[in-house]
Amino acid sequence: VDKWTFSTNAVAINGIYGIPVIGFGPGEETLAHAPNEKIPMEDLVMASAFYALYAWQF
Repeated sequence: VDKWTFSTNAVAINGIYGIPVIGFGPGEETLAHAPNEKIPMEDLVMASAFYALYAWQF
């Protein structure tokens, strides 16, 4: 666990509203929000399944 070297909308959500935020997602962090961003299809499928099951819990 470490800080990200890029930014997300979570900065505003936490900074303006004080809502704690956890950021995570598929792929390599070094490629996130970069011109050459890409992820393996298997990572996309696994992440989609996780997001669906996580949302279903609530």
